[in-house]
Amino acid sequence: MSLEYSKLESDRFNMRIIRGSITKIDPQELLRNIVDEQADVAIIRLPTSQQHQLSQLSVLPFPVIVADTIVVSDRDLRDFPAQPLRNTQIEVRIGTLADTPVLKELIDLTFTDYRTHYNSNPLFDPKLVLDGYKEWAMSTLEPGDGRVCVLFYIDGQPVAYATIELTGTYGEGIIYGARPNVPYKNLYADLVEYTMQYFWDHGLKKARGVTQVQNHGVQRVWARTGFLPQRSYCTVHINALLSKNPEGLEAATAALAQQTAG
Repeated sequence: MSLEYSKLESDRFNMRIIRGSITKIDPQELLRNIVDEQADVAIIRLPTSQQHQLSQLSVLPFPVIVADTIVVSDRDLRDFPAQPLRNTQIEVRIGTLADTPVLKELIDLTFTDYRTHYNSNPLFDPKLVLDGYKEWAMSTLEPGDGRVCVLFYIDGQPVAYATIELTGTYGEGIIYGARPNVPYKNLYADLVEYTMQYFWDHGLKKARGVTQVQNHGVQRVWARTGFLPQRSYCTVHINALLSKNPEGLEAATAALAQQTAG
């Protein structure tokens, strides 16, 4: 087990953050990793099939937060090809840097109340959490790295967006959103179907979506369109606060020495 320093998150929240995915919890090794890195927050993802191990974290000398559960679903586009858009009046545009104000407005309207594992941790400023997602979404307007922003317009008004990523083997939908209270149904389903066609047109046969387990509406749409759940993970935050706390680091080091000696 090895958790790695996350520069992007550390810079965003002005804390030393490490993260990684594990399949087996070893409290002593985890404590060693946190102490060696002088971490403020350790973020781990554990398969839900192994969540019975979470009680082992109670021996750590730090607060532990079970922050969320995510579900990974895949769609085979050979078995479930993309369907035509239901809102036939949609005009589709692939976003460029010139669309920055449009995307920013749509994200402000659709993402402000969205909650992720960061929002479960009081150490993370909600504004900085939102700023982080905005920054990622805006970066999809830049050309050349396999990330794309799709914008939907109806009667000249931007009504929805999708940010997607094309890998070597599959396409993944990242952030989707529709303007609240617009009088058009099935915009989200249309976003899904358009991006599925986009993946297919670019030589990809599979699509992936990741969402939090409580996003039942999203998962209902996915289930109707051929997405099948494949894996799920729980996200855990360990609030060590060691980088700027010499006394805490000393206590954690002593705890590690005691566990090692034991």
